Amino acid sequence: MSKKNELPEPASMSFEQASEELDAIVKSIDEGSGELEEMLRQHARGQALVKRCRELLSEAEQQLKTAEVDDIA
Repeated sequence: MSKKNELPEPASMSFEQASEELDAIVKSIDEGSGELEEMLRQHARGQALVKRCRELLSEAEQQLKTAEVDDIA
């Protein structure tokens, strides 16, 4: 069974999508209006989103380094 409002896997998200959702999670947790269990789920989701953003930034950085080397050669 799948949930009606199932969220996409972080590994399939673009940087912008992951960043936007992460921002919403941070705001929600900062408000502190939810139940502890929900905030813990959001925190875990946020960690996965941070990991995805770091992976994408690392890939972009590597592409830039490769492009710079190609420009020099």
